Amino acid sequence: MNVLVLLAGIADPKWPLPASLAAATLDTPRAAYPLLSPFDEAALELALKLRDADATVRISALVAAASAQDPLLRHVASFRLDQVCAFDTARWPAWNSAGLASALAGHAQTLTPAPDLVLMGREFGDLDDGSLPPTLAGALSWAFSSLVLDVEAGAGGGLQLLRQQGAAQERLRQDLPVLAAVTNHARNRLRHPLLKNVMAARKMGFELLALPDAGAAAAVRLTSATVAEALVRTTACHMLAGDPPAQARALAALLLDSGEPA
Repeated sequence: MNVLVLLAGIADPKWPLPASLAAATLDTPRAAYPLLSPFDEAALELALKLRDADATVRISALVAAASAQDPLLRHVASFRLDQVCAFDTARWPAWNSAGLASALAGHAQTLTPAPDLVLMGREFGDLDDGSLPPTLAGALSWAFSSLVLDVEAGAGGGLQLLRQQGAAQERLRQDLPVLAAVTNHARNRLRHPLLKNVMAARKMGFELLALPDAGAAAAVRLTSATVAEALVRTTACHMLAGDPPAQARALAALLLDSGEPA
């Protein structure tokens, strides 16, 4: 099995945010103090667990990096992956999910051998937006599973996935290829790399890949940013009681009584 892990990282929350909020400074903390998010760590750990169970599993990582010297690259490489590459976050910002998904899909389709499984955190450095994983699965025309907690190779091929489903957990069998958006859990907490691999990673060099052109979707650019004002509620709040069907009927009645066009 060939696994591609997509990692974005976040700004280390121990360090302060920039004094001014502007398009040019939004990525400054991430570039200066990068850290794998709990979701990134969980995705990487699941890939490592698949390799633990089957030594033939090949793991490649593509990291959203500020530069080829981004400390995250050496940290990821310290887990002795088969390949670690990066792409420029300035060229491909996570908030442009359509453009980034198109570019990442193009990259995945050029890999040899082709990936069977893509693992990524349910938030890809996008401040809780979470739109990139399903958008990328659509661009690849792959099956998609969200809120994944654990992944195991199936006895007859495919994968056995454990995922969060509301207050419960469910297991399902999924044929390959599949994209899994991973959420954090005690069972997928990232291990510590071996010291010898950490030392070896310090001597490695990395490069920023030029992802395939995403066309018009990549032309979107952030030109300004301002602090959002809190909205003032002007209408009464209605709490919908009962089970889901009862809530749906109550909501339909409210919409019909509102006089707003459908």
